Amino acid sequence: MGVNRIVLLMVLTAGVALASAVGATAATTTIDFESLTGPNRFCPPAGPPLTIDGATFSGGAILSAVEGLPANQSTVYGTSDCAGFACAITITFSSPVENFSVDVLNGMLEPVSYTVTSNLGETVTKTIAASQSSGAETFTLTGSGITSVTITPTGGCSTFWDFLIDKVQFDVVEAEPAVPTEKAECKNGGWETYDIFKNQGDCVSYVATDGRNEPAGDVAGIPALP
Repeated sequence: MGVNRIVLLMVLTAGVALASAVGATAATTTIDFESLTGPNRFCPPAGPPLTIDGATFSGGAILSAVEGLPANQSTVYGTSDCAGFACAITITFSSPVENFSVDVLNGMLEPVSYTVTSNLGETVTKTIAASQSSGAETFTLTGSGITSVTITPTGGCSTFWDFLIDKVQFDVVEAEPAVPTEKAECKNGGWETYDIFKNQGDCVSYVATDGRNEPAGDVAGIPALP
């Protein structure tokens, strides 16, 4: 194999590695509540907000092996028409997320329609079979930058409600690290704030070449300049 071909292969390999690093995404977080235990029937005491892996749940409480819920006999988070409980389960995230999904379990003795809504305005509505018919559905929201989600009966809350959630999944949106776009941002010690340049000249070179001259530091996740 000629020298020129070897060099070309090395360049292509380095390019692929850099593209993979820049396009890397966070691993999917799954919350199934299995590390917790609770009573097996409503009405348990209304619980305070519960935070797990960057997600905070409010409006309900933890239950385990719930009576009359054949769809799921593990640990779940749910709400019912009990004192102190809300008609909506709300999930808020400490960092924006994407690719959100949740299993919703109907605890009522008749089919009920439920709606899952994000702060971005994306909604999904499904009718779930009665609890004795193992009524459960998975709801998925595809938006990126989700900071909160609510799960509610579609028709609102009348006298009764009873529903639960499990297997909450999401990916944390990885924010692109800030990079300088003007040479002036590199001067007077400004280059040190980015943690990727070895000196001011390294920073200025990056800006002057529209990012083609890579920083001497860790370039994983560093976007190219427009």
